[in-house]
Amino acid sequence: MVEVAKHQPEFEAQNISGQLIGFYTPEFVKGDKHVPGYHLHFLADDKSFGGHVLDFELISGSLVIDKINSFEMLLPSEGDFLESEFSTDRSDELKKVEQ
Repeated sequence: MVEVAKHQPEFEAQNISGQLIGFYTPEFVKGDKHVPGYHLHFLADDKSFGGHVLDFELISGSLVIDKINSFEMLLPSEGDFLESEFSTDRSDELKKVEQ
């Protein structure tokens, strides 16, 4: 994952309007699949630009917050997923990729 992220393309845009969508993960749920902090994505109003957000500056906007205290994750019940190796702690790798 870290090796792939080294070659991940990054793009910049300026003076663009759209939706910034994301979620916050608290520190106490960190691990393989979660990095504490904010995880944000952007989609331009005209859908010409978007993706994972590493940094941004907001000129103007409105904020809507939906507080949730649970979520459901559905995992495959058959196939290659069941043969996958999940015991390795990859939290450090994930943190490098996400931040």
